[in-house]
Amino acid sequence: MRVHLNSPREERPDKDGDKEDQHGEGCAVDKGMGDNGGKRGRYKVRWRWWRPTLAPNQPFTSSPSPSPQRSCLNSEYSSSISIDSPSDDGGGSSQSEDEYQRKHSLSRLVTAPLSPDDDSDSGISLSDSTELETKPVPLAMPYIGPAAEGARPSWRNIQPASIVQFPRPCVNPDEEFKIRTIHFRVPLEHHKPSGRQINIHAELIYDTHERDWFDNWIPACRDRPILLFLCGGPGDKNPHDRSPELNRILIEKGYVILYADYRGTGQSSKIDGAGINTYNATGDFDGAASYLSLFRQDNIVRDLEAVRLCLEEHLHPFSPTNGSGGEGIKWTLMGQSYGGWVALTYLSFLPGSLAKVYLTAGLAPVMSRSPDEVYKALYSGMNRSNQRYYQLYPEDEGLVREVYNTLLSRGLAFELPDGSGRKLTAQTFLTLGRKFIGGDPGLKAVHDFVGRLHTQLVRNSVIPPPQEVLKEFSKLEGFKLHSRPLYGVLHEAIYCNNGDTASEWSAQRVGKRYKEYKGWLEGRHAPEGQKLYFSGEMVLPCLMPEEFKSVGDLVARKRNWEPLYDLKKLKENTVPVRAMAYQDDLAVDIELSKKTVDAVKGCVMIMGKPGWNHGSLRNNTEEVIRMLF
Repeated sequence: MRVHLNSPREERPDKDGDKEDQHGEGCAVDKGMGDNGGKRGRYKVRWRWWRPTLAPNQPFTSSPSPSPQRSCLNSEYSSSISIDSPSDDGGGSSQSEDEYQRKHSLSRLVTAPLSPDDDSDSGISLSDSTELETKPVPLAMPYIGPAAEGARPSWRNIQPASIVQFPRPCVNPDEEFKIRTIHFRVPLEHHKPSGRQINIHAELIYDTHERDWFDNWIPACRDRPILLFLCGGPGDKNPHDRSPELNRILIEKGYVILYADYRGTGQSSKIDGAGINTYNATGDFDGAASYLSLFRQDNIVRDLEAVRLCLEEHLHPFSPTNGSGGEGIKWTLMGQSYGGWVALTYLSFLPGSLAKVYLTAGLAPVMSRSPDEVYKALYSGMNRSNQRYYQLYPEDEGLVREVYNTLLSRGLAFELPDGSGRKLTAQTFLTLGRKFIGGDPGLKAVHDFVGRLHTQLVRNSVIPPPQEVLKEFSKLEGFKLHSRPLYGVLHEAIYCNNGDTASEWSAQRVGKRYKEYKGWLEGRHAPEGQKLYFSGEMVLPCLMPEEFKSVGDLVARKRNWEPLYDLKKLKENTVPVRAMAYQDDLAVDIELSKKTVDAVKGCVMIMGKPGWNHGSLRNNTEEVIRMLF
């Protein structure tokens, strides 16, 4: 008896015993008719297709992709690969790779799709698949009231995700590895598995140098550990092509890499202004706040666990979680920045799902009792960075003050030409300190812009400033909350671990304790001789997109947050953790990071080289990975 992943059935025994499956999962290979005098006979491939919603010979097509930058379908590639196999009736047939993949599809494919949100740089949509015949329906934001909030979800009994879109090939210009995209479906609230569902987009990267010519992703994922890359944020998408060098290094180390867009971001079911306006139109701001509160790292971890269970269910059907012996999937996590927050939440509540954890600039302040402690530390770092700025460019002390006073006194607000709705105002001008995270090059970029803006706005009284000046500000102002609003709505909520703590715009409140920030945070004129400091990794109310301001205020006042870390379990941790930290990181305070290392048993901190900063994983990829691993 031979049991197959998707089509359990009894195989006809051979005289010489069962033959190994030579053509991938779900494909049974039996000895052909006749032995030819002891010579090895022909083998025939018996295909078994069990999905009733798709005809066996139905073509699997894809629409052209508008952009090669991201998960673009490569229909030309997939249609050019075929296999010839004798059919059961003796006739020959040609099977494309897509048909091969369909015939070996996973059993948890669903027939009722969720429509993904459009993304300007995406080339994947669920409507690309011929499996999905229904007309895409936009994702509406459901009302979640106080009664629903009272039922806290459990970390037990998380259900496996369903696969909405079977893994499909993507364009890979480097051709060093293969890329597949997968769309999973998970509950919006995991303690209500039959309730509203959302879509999670993932991209799988693996090496095929030693694979058969089908480049089948299933044996690749079975043979090698899967590294789940957790990107920064919150609110950022997580594309596979952000760091090709990182992919190359990790694949050389023997990993399969999985990139997943967190809920509410990228090509997963996305939060944007259009969705929130459905609430604003009716004044249901409480409903919007309750909904957006479901998109922190606690529920991100539940989504990723559901994905892990789904893959384990199909790649390792005899794992312990499926009631038999064998090994299942344990993630190796790599968390950059906010990805470290996600990783430490995962480690707190579901350590049995993890093999190893690697962090880069991602030692979340698990010991902090409130966001105020975090921002006090971050402002301390920004004070030092501003002091260095004025040491390097002492003339800017007057220029910064004059630009700020000019913008403030005239009530000027220049809309940026990118169509985002963002504006250059007196207050947003002084948020450019976020560029200081990049070290001295960031300081110089701000200095150059200050000089140009002062020349146009103050010295020459050019109002509005030229378009190129506004475009430069658009690039320097790196928050981009119009395209990632969750970054603004949840940036302080990711520090609310106490269960009864409201952030109440902590960054603004803490900033007012310092005279260099207090005046401009309150919108007051700066007197002669007053030194103004730039803010950094702080989301201020003045930065919020107009449609998110009301809901942002409500989220800032929310108190009944779910705990994000279990300090007792972290103290008893047995999963290896190695973390790269940077001395002058303006986004993750080094002293708070050291407290986290002390709180997590077995965690090893590796200090980055002098001059390295928050983004060194991208800027110094090979060295960071060598030191980390």
